[in-house]
Amino acid sequence: MITDAVNPLSTSDHKRDAYGFSVRPQHVQRYREHVKIYQEEEEERSDRWNSFLEDHGSSEEKYLPPGPDLTPGDEKKVLRSQIWTEVRPSLRAIEGLMSARVKKKDHSSNGERGAQRSNPVQDDSSDSTCVSSSMPAADAKSQVSAFPWKEELQVLVRGGAPMALRGELWQAFAGVKKRRVENYYQSLLAADGLGKDIELQDEKSSSADPLAAVEKWKGQIEKDLPRTFPGHPALDDDGRNALRRLLTAYARHNPSVGYCQAMNFFAGLLLLMMPEENAFWSLIGVIDDYFNDYYSEEMIESQVDQRVLEELVRERFPKMVQHLDYLGVQVACVTAPWFLSIFINMLPWESVLRVWDVLLFEGNRVMLFRTALALMEFYGPTLITTKDAGDAITLLQSMTGSTFDSSQLVFTACMGYQDVNECRLQELRSKHRPAVMAAFEERLKGLQAWRDSKDLLASKLYNSKQDPKSVLLNFSKASLSRSESGSSSNADDVLICLTGDGEIDYFQDLQGQVLRLKGELCNLVEEKRSALLRAEELEVALMEMVKQDNRRHLNAKIEQLEQGVREVRKLVSDKKDQEAAMIQVLIGMEQEHKVTEDARRAAEQDAAAQRHAAQVLQDKYEEAVAGLAEMEERAVMAESMLEATLQYHKAQPSPRYVLSYTYKY
Repeated sequence: MITDAVNPLSTSDHKRDAYGFSVRPQHVQRYREHVKIYQEEEEERSDRWNSFLEDHGSSEEKYLPPGPDLTPGDEKKVLRSQIWTEVRPSLRAIEGLMSARVKKKDHSSNGERGAQRSNPVQDDSSDSTCVSSSMPAADAKSQVSAFPWKEELQVLVRGGAPMALRGELWQAFAGVKKRRVENYYQSLLAADGLGKDIELQDEKSSSADPLAAVEKWKGQIEKDLPRTFPGHPALDDDGRNALRRLLTAYARHNPSVGYCQAMNFFAGLLLLMMPEENAFWSLIGVIDDYFNDYYSEEMIESQVDQRVLEELVRERFPKMVQHLDYLGVQVACVTAPWFLSIFINMLPWESVLRVWDVLLFEGNRVMLFRTALALMEFYGPTLITTKDAGDAITLLQSMTGSTFDSSQLVFTACMGYQDVNECRLQELRSKHRPAVMAAFEERLKGLQAWRDSKDLLASKLYNSKQDPKSVLLNFSKASLSRSESGSSSNADDVLICLTGDGEIDYFQDLQGQVLRLKGELCNLVEEKRSALLRAEELEVALMEMVKQDNRRHLNAKIEQLEQGVREVRKLVSDKKDQEAAMIQVLIGMEQEHKVTEDARRAAEQDAAAQRHAAQVLQDKYEEAVAGLAEMEERAVMAESMLEATLQYHKAQPSPRYVLSYTYKY
């Protein structure tokens, strides 16, 4: 399973996505832009599904998978050993709903294979009123009453299945449990060792040996095994062996289809999502049921669907179709690979898985048409600007490969084209199927006429070897009938041929022609055989050359990248040194600036103190000047008073003279 080898949504290497699939180099940048969006969407849908299963699922098990913690290696061993497992109890209600549309058939007692539908699957997504005549209305009402959450489930599926549940949900949608027959898968795989015929084919192939039929597909299966998701972490040697067993078992189960290209991708995808036997029964549901007669040799249904899609495209995008007709491009040239591969390797893997979610849930091919119409809507305006057929096809293929917005794609497909439902498609298929069948019958008639001519030539050569005289006689009779009313010369020629000499000469000429034809035929057979051998040798040599060229190219690329990495590292180192020097300079300048700032602040403080001291001195000076002026005034007054006093004393007698005069008298 895919979760064994890949940690969901946590891969740091964007060369592979969260599912382990490789991302094309031209789309790596687009994928990086959507990684965070995918993570947010995954968290949201996990919460929604968790809530849904808690409300409607079994109480025995919740959404989160229980069990002890295992190391990655132990977990891988445990899951690899499980060939068959049932879905968790919380999904069994969904499994019961989806299994109701599957009618189980006995694999061992008749020629009917797989499990057939009890009724044509209705297009639940389009709210169509088209109800199959084989399903009574009471049954439909009982289903609605028994599963009232069916519409809520439909909304959840359109929003996408969580990675942890996707494999089990696909099993439930396909009705794997109801399809399964005990030990049937093991019996198909044991046929190689037992050498027993397993009568599982249709009436058309009931006389053929399925083991012999499988042998012709084994070579193609072996070629396609390494081409299936190369480099995927989960498809190691054990994974490739499981894929080989799965494809071989299906070829034995359905010899009328056997194996065809693209089937390896279906099987590989299912094998990455679920255990081996579960993948086998899911593959039966997809190919034998949803895509019945799609991969047969005639491919009738595939051709019918392409005509139906072309009519829908002409109806909805007339300008684009007119431009494609002008360029000489048929719609089927682009859309046929989409349908046959179910968009695998055509869309980014997130979009592919979202389309498969809806397709398996609905149980029909409606989602194929809706997705194709949505892509035409997205890229039709750009397609009209192309100038030739090659540009148109290449541009559409490249643009579909970059459709990373899976939510927009599914929303546009499901909501924008609700009128494209199963009823409408069945009507259009009934309209176009007679033309496809008539063209197929014409091809069959031409092929049969060619085979009859070959058989007639071979029988004539054989008869000429066994009884040359009878051939000569028949030729003579035919010549006589043709020259019945002709000239006498023609009659003479015929009579000469019937005579001895003429007969011997003609017989010798006929024998010589037969020998020459035999020699030429042998030469042609040998040339064909040698050409086939040469082609195989050239193919092997080409593969080796491609591998060697790829290795040399990759080595050169690696050397260039390593040189570039070294240069980048050197530049980064130089930049770091420069940054370190700049940082040191900046630190020094910052320290100097800090010292200068401190000095400036100290100087400002000193200046302020000096201004204050000067102001104080000025005040004291002014006070001193005022005091000095006052003292001068007082001194002047004192001098004036002293002078007045002196004058007064001069005018008065001396006290000593007065006293002596008194004593005297």
